[in-house]
Amino acid sequence: MKTLFYILFCFSLFACGQKQTKVPDNLLSRDKMVQVLADIHIAESQVESKVIYPDTALMSFNFREKEIFEEHGVTEQEFRSTYQYYLDNLKQMDELYEIIVDTLSLRETKMRASGNELKKLDDFVE
Repeated sequence: MKTLFYILFCFSLFACGQKQTKVPDNLLSRDKMVQVLADIHIAESQVESKVIYPDTALMSFNFREKEIFEEHGVTEQEFRSTYQYYLDNLKQMDELYEIIVDTLSLRETKMRASGNELKKLDDFVE
């Protein structure tokens, strides 16, 4: 979670100097991007929480990222071009991450409400 807040902080610092760019043809919908990024941040957190070697962590994360793309029916190119679009339009990126934080909070609340607070997060996500 602290990685997510660090990212949000960095985006807010650069929001003043944003420029408008052309919308890519294969731009993912905001809802789709929210779901993909929420899952990616959960996967990143899971990898960070395990004590493993950095190269193993990177391989594990890359594998999980590909699974997430497949689960959502998104290609890596679609995701990358959409992400770049949001990086070039930081005000929209800030709005996107507000929704992502809410989505992650809602997922956590649902997990806790299910009575399985000790349940692994990766069991909840899958």
